Amino acid sequence: MTLQKIQHSPQKLPQLVAQALIDAMEAGQIQVGQELPSERDLAEMLGVGRGSLRECLAILEFLGAIDKSGYRKTVLRGADYIRKVMSFIQVSVQADKQDEFNEFRKVNEMAIAAFACERATEEDLAAIEATLVRMEADPDDYLADVDFHDALAVASHNTMLVGTIHLVNSMIADLHNRYFALPNFAQAALESHKAIYAAVKAKDAETARLEMKKHLEIVSDFRERFQAH
Repeated sequence: MTLQKIQHSPQKLPQLVAQALIDAMEAGQIQVGQELPSERDLAEMLGVGRGSLRECLAILEFLGAIDKSGYRKTVLRGADYIRKVMSFIQVSVQADKQDEFNEFRKVNEMAIAAFACERATEEDLAAIEATLVRMEADPDDYLADVDFHDALAVASHNTMLVGTIHLVNSMIADLHNRYFALPNFAQAALESHKAIYAAVKAKDAETARLEMKKHLEIVSDFRERFQAH
């Protein structure tokens, strides 16, 4: 199997990896039911890091495009299906769909915050706190922000919500990275994340939901400022 290496920006890897698979399918190099190469070989073929590739494959697995059994990954759906589900990611960054996307995030992330209050283990709390430490150490580390939401989702102990937030983060990573260039965004995000974490640690579900709602409103406000530039 020969795949063309990806010319990419890290924020758009999920779309680019999916497109590489689509191209390989349409060229007859990958068939439905075929086992994919190992992560190591596939990452080398595509010219991406294994960590980034693993995240992309997790999204495709959540979307039902591939199946993972141990170290084996099998293609379940054809190029047309993958193209359609990945269009969902592209729609999420369209300006005229932002209100709908914000509602989608609010419903899921407020639920995650509440569930985390009920279910988070000490290990979960430590993982969430570690992302806050990273944010304080490097205010420009937007990946720490992404990892906060991933860690919070893991603390919900709901695999569907974990997969959903993983998908959401892949959708907004490119825009989120740009928000960090706006004055005061990093500090506002940090304080907001701290408030969410404090509520989760205190097992206060109502406050956690409220603080998450406030956080998403802050993000929405900065999105509008970004679009105004």
